Amino acid sequence: MSPSSTDNKETIFNMPTVTSMWRSLMELNRQVKQMIQQMSTEVGISCSSVCLIFKLEQAASMKMNDIADYLSITVGAATSLVDKLESQEWIERIRSIEDRRIINVRLSDKGMIKVAELRQHFAMRGEHIFDAIPKEQLVIMEQELGKINILMKDYNQL
Repeated sequence: MSPSSTDNKETIFNMPTVTSMWRSLMELNRQVKQMIQQMSTEVGISCSSVCLIFKLEQAASMKMNDIADYLSITVGAATSLVDKLESQEWIERIRSIEDRRIINVRLSDKGMIKVAELRQHFAMRGEHIFDAIPKEQLVIMEQELGKINILMKDYNQL
């Protein structure tokens, strides 16, 4: 066997396959969820609450059904979650201008402050993990994850 054909085999066997990439992404997703759960517990907020207020930071507002879909919970559970966050004054309900029957939820000023505090707490915890990876490698990883994110977004909008 010539050296070049051996090199090709090694390259092929070391290349990630769709299955191995999918497995890695699923495991990473599980680890991220577990980390968010742990950090949420540390600050005394439910994981669902953290996920919702982070989402509301990016979205101007969300309808109750959209919240339920996003969190994979029932509309009743979403309403209960919104009630709790509203009582803490982190979010507010607003009526739709187009259809008064529709209630939208958005972050309040106090909620925006809370999101900033949580982001800072999560960033400090994340630094502990990412300090082990050289900065140059982190830049490349962020770019590649961004590409994967775009591809998945496009796929999910089909």
